[in-house]
Amino acid sequence: MPKTLHSKFTTAMISRALSNRTEAVTYRDTEVSGLVLRVGPRSASYYLEYKPTGFREDGRQFPTKKIKIGTTASHSPAEARNAAARLKVEVSGGGDPAADKKAEKRARAIEDARATTMQDAVEAYIASSVSGSRRHITTESGALRNGLKEMQAEGMSPVEVTVQDVLRMLDKNKGRACAVHRLGAMSRFFDDLVLRDVVPSNPCKKIPKRLRPSPPASRTRVYTAEEVRSLWNTNGLSELQLRFLQTLIVLPLRFNELCELRANEVQLAKLKLELPGKKTKNGDAFAMPLPKMATDLLVSSAHAEDPRVFPMSAVGKEYTSWTSFKKKVRKGSGVDDFRFHDLRRTFMTVLADQGIGDPSVADALLNHRQSATKAGVIAAYNQAALWPQKVRLMNAWAALLSNALDQGEWTSEAGVVPLRASELR
Repeated sequence: MPKTLHSKFTTAMISRALSNRTEAVTYRDTEVSGLVLRVGPRSASYYLEYKPTGFREDGRQFPTKKIKIGTTASHSPAEARNAAARLKVEVSGGGDPAADKKAEKRARAIEDARATTMQDAVEAYIASSVSGSRRHITTESGALRNGLKEMQAEGMSPVEVTVQDVLRMLDKNKGRACAVHRLGAMSRFFDDLVLRDVVPSNPCKKIPKRLRPSPPASRTRVYTAEEVRSLWNTNGLSELQLRFLQTLIVLPLRFNELCELRANEVQLAKLKLELPGKKTKNGDAFAMPLPKMATDLLVSSAHAEDPRVFPMSAVGKEYTSWTSFKKKVRKGSGVDDFRFHDLRRTFMTVLADQGIGDPSVADALLNHRQSATKAGVIAAYNQAALWPQKVRLMNAWAALLSNALDQGEWTSEAGVVPLRASELR
C-alpha cells in the first residue's frame, strides 16, 4: 500500500515531496480535511475525498468518493485548498461533484458519438469490439461495411438511422444468405450503441418478423464415390493444391484448419494430428487419428521460416483465394457444385449409410461441440475421448475411400468391417 503522511500543504512541502518520487506517497493536508496529494514517479495530483450527504436506501452512509482537483503544475497549495473548500460547500449542500463530473463526461461522450457519422461509428466499433478468429473478424467487418453502403447511411448520424434504412439493406439482399449475416452484424453494432446511450433503440430489432430474412436451408449435398474419385484426380491444380484437396477428402477437417496446419501438429510416428484450441472453430483443442492413407499426403517440406504443411500463400500471409481454388476444382473435376464443406458431410453420411461406427464417434471427428450427440446430460457426464473408436472409424473410412478410388463405389467390402455397438462403449 502507498505510504500516507499528514502535513500542511505549502510550497516548500510540495517541493520536498516532488524531489523524492521513487515510491508512491499520499499526503493529507492538515488544514482542509479530505484534501490529499498523491505523488508517484510520473504524476502528482490533488484530490478531494468526501462522503455525499444523506443515506443510501439500505440506511447506510454513502462510500467515500474522490474528485480530482488538478496537478501540482496547475494548482499551487493555496489554489488547491480553495478549490477543495468550494467543493466541500457543494457537498454540504447535497451535491455530489464526482458523480456530476462523471455524468458530464458521459454526456460529452454521447454527444460526440451522436455527432459522428455512421461510417466513423462502424469503423470505431470494428476496431474496438469485433473480436474472435480472423475469419469471424473478416466476415463481421465485411457484413457491416457492405450493409452500411446498401443502407446508404454512411454520412448519417447513428440516431438518424430508421427501420426503413435497414429494410433498404435487406431488400438489396432478398433471397440471399448474406441478408441474415448483414442484419445480425448491424443489430450487434446497434446493440453496442444502445448500451452506450448513443441511440435510444436498435432499429434492426423493430423489423417485423414477416420481413426478416430466413436462414438459408441447410445444405444436403453428399458426393458419390465416382465424384470423389473425380475430385481426387482433379486436373489443373498445382501439386500442392491437389495434395491439399486429397488430404481434405481423407481427413474431415475444416479447410482453414488444414490450411494453417503446422508440421509440429502432425505426429506421423504416432499416426496422430493435434490442433490447439485457438485454431479450431469452437475453441476446443482437437486430436484426430491418421489413417496410413494420410501419412504420405502430410509429409511436408516445412522449415523455420514457414512451418506450414501446406504453404498455400506467402510466408506470414493468410490464404484467401478460396473462391478461385474452388472454381479450379469444379473445372478440373467436373463436379460443378463442389464445396469444401460438403466433404465433411460426405464423410458422416457415407459411414452411416454403410452402417459403420456410431454417429457420435463420427461427429466427434468433425469436432462439433453443440450437436445433438453432445447435448444435455450427455455433454455434462460423458467426457470420454473415444480414441480407440476414432482410430477404427478413420481406418474404416480410409478403406472405403480406397475402394471408391479403385472401383467408383461406396461399399463396406474390401476389408471394411462394420463396428459392433459393444466396441463403442
